[in-house]
Amino acid sequence: MTKFRWYTHPLFIFIFSLLALGSSLVIYVMTYLRVNNAFLNFIKKNDMDPSQLLDSTAWVNIFILSVLVALIITGMALIYVYYRKVIQLYRMQQNFINGFTHELKTPVTSLKLFLDTFSTHDLKRDVQMKYIDFMKVDVNRLSTNISKILNLATIEEKKYKPDLKEIFLLNYVEGLINKNAHIFERADIEIIGDRTLSILGDVSLMETLVMNILENALTYSDNNKLKVVIRLIRYGNNLELSIQDNGIGILKKDRKNIFKKYFRVERAVKGSGIGLYIAQQIAKLHKGRLSVDSAGAGQGTTFYMRIPREDNV
Repeated sequence: MTKFRWYTHPLFIFIFSLLALGSSLVIYVMTYLRVNNAFLNFIKKNDMDPSQLLDSTAWVNIFILSVLVALIITGMALIYVYYRKVIQLYRMQQNFINGFTHELKTPVTSLKLFLDTFSTHDLKRDVQMKYIDFMKVDVNRLSTNISKILNLATIEEKKYKPDLKEIFLLNYVEGLINKNAHIFERADIEIIGDRTLSILGDVSLMETLVMNILENALTYSDNNKLKVVIRLIRYGNNLELSIQDNGIGILKKDRKNIFKKYFRVERAVKGSGIGLYIAQQIAKLHKGRLSVDSAGAGQGTTFYMRIPREDNV
């Protein structure tokens, strides 16, 4: 981003323009009234008819001019607000590009290292299998990141047609955790709730949603032993799946933005800024919604997914 000198900064120019425009209106009205009073005094001294000096159209013109100036000021304010939003979006996109590039580069670098090892060393079979398992993890990581972008594009364009199937949520979540045990090896995960409760959902999309939230807990945890509690309860005609962690928490000012596209908290050191945005879009696609709660910094975070029950979809 370009650095501005104070006198060329858009905020200074915006405020200066408003002051100049407002001042010009005030000067015009004051000048008009001063001239009008001078003529009025002149006419009184010469016993002339004052009705010839000021008719109603003069004040109508002043009123119209005031309205036009107000509209110009409003337009300038809207343009400035739009400009600020564009700048903010640009910065968020840059953060996304930097973060996502890192997410792609890390597994690619790791894969290259393993392939170089295979090509330069004659490894025993058990060592080969160990490295192959590592490579599978990196490939899955690449595949997940690419799927995020592809899913985001299709969902935003409303082209994605979900393949709805009955999903028993707690069994499904437990299966995801077991399938990705290498990711959650340092996490203590507890699952609570009725395992007979189900929804109609797209299996692939629901995996993205749940994994994004769980990986978010891992990303924003400063604990050596991450504790995650997953609960499922009935909530009226919906089911509510909550995922609670003991991580770094979310500040109050960040909670309203956490599901926005490209948004990352100030303390974030990694992540692309689209994971939770995609999760929210998936929840909406299933006629549900995501929300978040946190007592503050260092107090952990709880994500809530509320979605219609299987017999209400």
